Amino acid sequence: MTKILMGIIGAMGLAGFMYYNFSVVPMKNKLEEQAKVIIAQDLRDQEQKATIQAVQNNLAQTTQALSGLQSKNQQYEIQMADYLDIFRRHNLSKLASAKPGLVEVDANNGTKEAFDAIEADSQRISSLND
Repeated sequence: MTKILMGIIGAMGLAGFMYYNFSVVPMKNKLEEQAKVIIAQDLRDQEQKATIQAVQNNLAQTTQALSGLQSKNQQYEIQMADYLDIFRRHNLSKLASAKPGLVEVDANNGTKEAFDAIEADSQRISSLND
């Protein structure tokens, strides 16, 4: 009878061991893998939120800079219209024929002023790269 009882106990022990190895261990492994996947997804979500925030900040800065550039552009267009109006109102050919020294001095001064402004802008832009 003890042999039968020992056989039953051994069979139950073997069944328990097999149940543990074929059912419990794979479930633990799947749970660990799922936990790793969840952690990876959380990390990805955090990175995406940070990226979205950075893009939104960049968009706000770009929008602000663009509005500033548009206002400057409007001012430049107004200045250009004023200058073109001056040229429309005056006949420079007639004035140059009548007073060549006056027109030459004004033209040279205007050209020098324009080139100086271009040079200053070039230096400012070049210093931004440093």
